[in-house]
Formats: sequence, C-alpha cells, structure tokens
Amino acid sequence: MPDRIFLPRAKSSKFVPSAIPFLYVLLMSFSLVSCSPKISKAPDENITAHFPRFVPSAKIDSFIYDTIPQWELPADSLYEAITAVDSLLLPPPPANDTSDITFKKDLERYHWGKSIRSTKRGRQASHESLFGIVRMCTIYSEVFGFVIHPQTTPAIYRLMLYAGETGYRKTWPAKKKYDRPRPFELMNEPVWGEFDDESLKDDGSYPSGHTALGLATALVLAQMVSDDEAPGQNPKTILLKNLILKCGYEYGESRVIVGAHWQSDVDAGYKAAVAAFSAMQKSPRYRKHLEAARKEYQALKTQK
Repeated sequence: MPDRIFLPRAKSSKFVPSAIPFLYVLLMSFSLVSCSPKISKAPDENITAHFPRFVPSAKIDSFIYDTIPQWELPADSLYEAITAVDSLLLPPPPANDTSDITFKKDLERYHWGKSIRSTKRGRQASHESLFGIVRMCTIYSEVFGFVIHPQTTPAIYRLMLYAGETGYRKTWPAKKKYDRPRPFELMNEPVWGEFDDESLKDDGSYPSGHTALGLATALVLAQMVSDDEAPGQNPKTILLKNLILKCGYEYGESRVIVGAHWQSDVDAGYKAAVAAFSAMQKSPRYRKHLEAARKEYQALKTQK
C-alpha cells in the first residue's frame, strides 16, 4: 500500500473552494436524518442477517487488494434513474480563457496542485487517483477501524457501491454534453498520479466523476452513522461524520492535485453528488439498504 498519510490529514492551500460552505449548507438542510479488480454478479438484494465479521483495518493490505469485486451495475441497480435531463442541473464549464474569473481560479488551483505533489498530501492524492469501490473501501476502513469488504461487511459494502455509482453516473450527461479538455491536456503535460493514465483524454473533464462518487459515498456513510432518533447526537458521532465528509471532500480535491480535473470540475462534481444524495432519500431501495448497513455498523461497533 502506498505511503498514505491519514491522521492527521495534511492541510491544503488557503484557497477555500465554494463547495465547502455549500456542503455545510447541505448538512444543515438535510441534518443527515436518518489493483486489478474482478468482475462479479451484483450484490444480494436480500441481505437481512446482520452478523458482520470484524477485521481490524491494520489487515487491510493483505485482506483487500485483488480480492474485492468491481461490480458492473445496470441502471436499475442504482438508487436513482439517471437521465439526460441531469445535464441541465449544472451550468456550462468556464471558457478556457483567463478573462473568465472561474477559469483564472482553475489555473491558480492547477499550479497549487502541482506545487504540493512531492508532499504527503500529494502522495495521498496520487493514492486516491484509483477510481471506485476498491479505494472507497481502503479509505473508510481506515476511518472506521475495520476492513470493509463484501465478505465481512456486505450491507455497508453494498450501500457504498450503489451510492457511489449513483453519484458517479449523475455526471455522465454533462460529461458527454460539454466534453471539456482535462488540465494535463490543455497544459500539454503528462498526467500525474499513481492510477491515472492517458486514457482520461477520452473522458470529459466536467464534471468530475471521481468527485461525485467520493462525496456521494461520504454523504451516505455520514447518514449511516447518525443517531436517527436522538434529538442531540453524541459528540463522537459528530466528529466521525465530520471526518467522513472531510474524506469525501479531499477525494475530490485530490483530482486537482494530480491534474486530472480543474477546480470547477470538482465543484460541479460536489453538486452532482449532493443532487444524487437528495434523490436517494426518496428511494425505497436506498432506505432499505441504509437500514441494513446501520444495523451492520452497530453490530461491528459492539464487536470492536
């Protein structure tokens, strides 16, 4: 496993993207109420037994890599039906012109990202350039202190998988519509990052799919750990939720550091994730999966 610095998390630049206050507004509005991967069949819809196996996160290296299936999900296995209309949720990306204030900030953030690639935060960003459920499992296994894996935590794993895919696919219509060049293309520089490669050129930069997947995953996990019935929440739960959301934010920020996305792509990815999360609240399948994951999480806390 690469040298990933986890706690404490490295500080980023003094620039504060508009997505940060946006996330806090979201939390106030919702109150949170409630590697060569293998291809396998979709997860069981009827996970009703809640007997997860606690495996300390210290074993994550030997337990996870090359053992987690990367499921290919049909559209009806998501928590929301994604349609072409979703592209209208986001404004067009800025023009590649420094007279555009948003693009000027994009350039500033691009150079900031390059400047910290040799730091601990830069190595974290490179490690987080792996897309999908495998990296989500490694990140949140560290957060929770137990290994997240389909064999030991099937309900939590399923919730993360479906939610992440729902957030990610929310970006597809806009990606196809705008087909924005990525930073490393426009700057005529090689892509930087442990898992990214030149194939990214075939995929539009706006909005960031990694970002939408990462924040959607963080939002549902924060909802999973919340004390739904309690009028006031345990301070430890609040701290845990903040850490989960911080990880979701940083997974998006990492895309700027590696030069795979502009800051405006990442900000749009945050918005896509929030829109997907909002839609999930109306999904009976999501509510069912969320409840199963909550019970599993409580059982794991008892074992821990």
